Amino acid sequence: MTSGTMAATLGRLLQLVALVLLPIGLSYGLMNDNVAVEVRLLGIGGALFVLGWLLARKPST
Repeated sequence: MTSGTMAATLGRLLQLVALVLLPIGLSYGLMNDNVAVEVRLLGIGGALFVLGWLLARKPST
């Protein structure tokens, strides 16, 4: 496995983790009426997704 392929795989994994984290944060915030935790998890999930997107879009050389 080359470093480009490994970075793309790690990027896709980070995107998947972010997509799982976002609805968990939303449901937790709605059920417990805790907007602060909901927004914090939204920020973490968004940051993970962008980081994963940046890793996955790099061309494998």
